[in-house]
Amino acid sequence: MKTRLIKYLNLSILLLAVPAAWAETVNCTPITDLPLPTVITSQGVYCFTGNMITRKTSGNAIEIQANNVTIDLNGWKLGGLPAGAGTTVNGIYASNRKKITIRNGTIRGFYQGILLDDSYPYTTSQGHLIEDIRADRNTFKGMYILGNDNIVRRNRVVNTGGSTVNSSAFGIHLEGFRGRVLNNDISGTAATPTGVEGYGLLLTSADGAVVEGNRIDDVSSPINATGIYIQGSNGVLAAGNRITRADFGIYFDRSSSGKYMDNLTSIVTIPFTAGTSVGTNN
Repeated sequence: MKTRLIKYLNLSILLLAVPAAWAETVNCTPITDLPLPTVITSQGVYCFTGNMITRKTSGNAIEIQANNVTIDLNGWKLGGLPAGAGTTVNGIYASNRKKITIRNGTIRGFYQGILLDDSYPYTTSQGHLIEDIRADRNTFKGMYILGNDNIVRRNRVVNTGGSTVNSSAFGIHLEGFRGRVLNNDISGTAATPTGVEGYGLLLTSADGAVVEGNRIDDVSSPINATGIYIQGSNGVLAAGNRITRADFGIYFDRSSSGKYMDNLTSIVTIPFTAGTSVGTNN
């Protein structure tokens, strides 16, 4: 009996240690409007109940016109591939909003998978959370998040680029103060042969940002293929990132400052440019 009790307790401890699977959001307002676009005008929790596809070539598939909105894709897909490489449609869009959360699903085939917009000095758009999204085959930017105090974490951004409208490509672009870009996988960011900028992760005017635990692979561009590019930003901390196959690893431009530590690069021509190394970087 004692042996059985010990085994039971050990099993209970192991089960408690295993992370819970992502729970489906059911207490929500379903997004079922077809054909897209959908416009959200009231705060609340919204969710997908199936895949949603649009053939629109301009505008936004889903537009948020309220603060305090959560969109849970519940593991489903928002798709725009039928519009082709010339699309200018954004998958999910909001402008000058606060506390937008987007999570748990795939956003595929748009000009910009997610665009949460604002204008400098980013005093309106703030407090957003983007997590557990697969941004796949978006033609210009996988995610473009503007505003202050935003978090982008645990996303997978793959195969960004190929637009016939814009020759550059950005996996994740964060613009605004005190942002957090944490534990994302960014792979296959490719500017077109006539493009200039190909960045896995770009930070702009991002004073006080933290970039930690990201894995960036296979960035290509005729000129500036860069894993993490920090532009016009001061006090940025970059720690524990992994960058493979790029011309530049972590690059602080002349108007930026910050520290970096415990970053690793492989098949990167110039691993680190400017900034201050405060730990082991290779």
